[in-house]
Amino acid sequence: MKKTTGHLLKRGDNFYVNWRFKGKAFLKVLRDENGNSITTERDAIKAKDKLMAPFAAGNEADALESIAGKLGGRKAELAKWEDEQHPPLSIGQAWSEFLASPNRPDSGKSTLRQYEFQWQAFADWMKEKHADVLTLRDVTKEIAEEYASSMNHGRFSPSTYNKHLNLLTLVFRVVKHKAKLTGNPWESPKRGGNIQRKRMITNSRRELTIDELRKICQTATGELQTLLALGIYSGLRLGDCATLRWGEVDLPRAMIRRIPNKTARRNPKPVIVPIHPILRDMLAVTPPDQRREYVLPEMAALYVHRTDMVTDMVQRHFKACGITLHKPGTGTDGKRAVIEVGFHSLRHTFVSLCRESNAPLSVVESIVGHSSPAMTRHYTHVGELAAGRAVALLPSVMSEATAEPTKRGQDEILRDVQTILKNMSAKNWREKKSAALAILAAE
Repeated sequence: MKKTTGHLLKRGDNFYVNWRFKGKAFLKVLRDENGNSITTERDAIKAKDKLMAPFAAGNEADALESIAGKLGGRKAELAKWEDEQHPPLSIGQAWSEFLASPNRPDSGKSTLRQYEFQWQAFADWMKEKHADVLTLRDVTKEIAEEYASSMNHGRFSPSTYNKHLNLLTLVFRVVKHKAKLTGNPWESPKRGGNIQRKRMITNSRRELTIDELRKICQTATGELQTLLALGIYSGLRLGDCATLRWGEVDLPRAMIRRIPNKTARRNPKPVIVPIHPILRDMLAVTPPDQRREYVLPEMAALYVHRTDMVTDMVQRHFKACGITLHKPGTGTDGKRAVIEVGFHSLRHTFVSLCRESNAPLSVVESIVGHSSPAMTRHYTHVGELAAGRAVALLPSVMSEATAEPTKRGQDEILRDVQTILKNMSAKNWREKKSAALAILAAE
C-alpha cells in the first residue's frame, strides 16, 4: 500500500497540510506546541512530518499500531511516575491499612483477631511460595487459586474454608484504591470471580442428658462451675456468660438483662433472662462489696485475650467427665473430627428442657433471643412471670435436690396476664394466648 506523506500548502500567513486516506481528503492547519500559527517553512515541514508519521507506516493497521504505541508509551511513563510518587500497597502493609480504613466493617475484637490470624496465614504462605510478589496488585487469579487449593481437600472445614476466602476478598475490596487494584482475585463466581466456595454442611451441637449435666457441674469448681451453670440455666452463649457484668444482673428481681455479643452491632436489643433459684444462690455467694465489673473476673480476662483457651478449658472438662466430644466415625482414617459437644450444647439443652417443661415457644424464644425479625415479631411482649416459670421448672443439676419455683402473688399474676392481653393482636393472638395460659397453668 502506498505511504501517505501529505502535501504542504501556504495560504496567507498560515501553513497547511493536505492528504488523502482511504479515499477521503483531509486538510489541517499547522500550529506549534503552544497552539500558535507556524510562520516559517522549515518549522512547517517539521510539523507536517510529525503529523503524518503515523500514516507513513503504509497501511491502516501499522498507522493505528504506531499511534497506539505512542499512547502506550506515554501511559507507561505516567504509570511509572505515579508508582514512584505513590507506591502500590505491599502485602506487608495491607493489614494495617485495612484496620485504618473507614470502609471496613465494624467488627468486634475477637472477630478482628480471627481475621488477622487468617491474613497472616496468607502473608506467610506468600513469603514461602511467591517471595518475589511484594504487592497486592501482583497477586494474580492464578496465585489465588493456588492458595485456595492449598486449603482444600479436607484440610479445613467448609465453614473455615469459606470464611478464610471471604476475609481475603474483604481485605482486597477495602484497600482496593490504595493498592491500585483493577480487580479482586478472590471473588466467587457469583461476583464474577473464579474461586468457588464450598457447600455448607451444618453440624449442630447435641444436647446433654441430665446425668451428663450433673456430672460436669458437680465435678467443676470455682468460676468454671459458675460458667457452666450460667450456660445451663440462662441459655446464653459462651462469650456472654464469660463476660457477664454485675450491672447486668438483678438478683432481687432474679433477672439478667444482657445484649448478646452476636447481635450487639446490628440489633442492640437486650434479652431478659430469669435467674434460676440454684443459679441465684450461686451468684449470691459473692458479697455485694466484692461485685466489681465482671461476675467471673478471671474467666472474663481470659476470654477477652484468648477466647480459645476458655473453649479448650470447657472441652477438657467435658472430656474428663467421660463425654465424647466428636461425632462418632469422624477424626479417624483421615476424616476431619466433627465437634458434637461443646459449651454451645448447653444452649441447645436449655431450649430443649424449657420445651419439655411445656414452656410456650414464644417464651423460650424471648429468653434466648433471635436475630431474625420474623421470629422477633412472634414475641413482642412476654410476661416476666411466664419466662420465670419456664426457667424455674428446669431440673436441678448441681445436686439431686429439685429447686422449688419462686411463688408470686395473685396481683402480680393478674398484672402479667393483663399486660399480655393488652398486647394481643390478630397476628399474635395464638402466642399471647399460650403465654397467658402458661402463667395460669403454672399457678
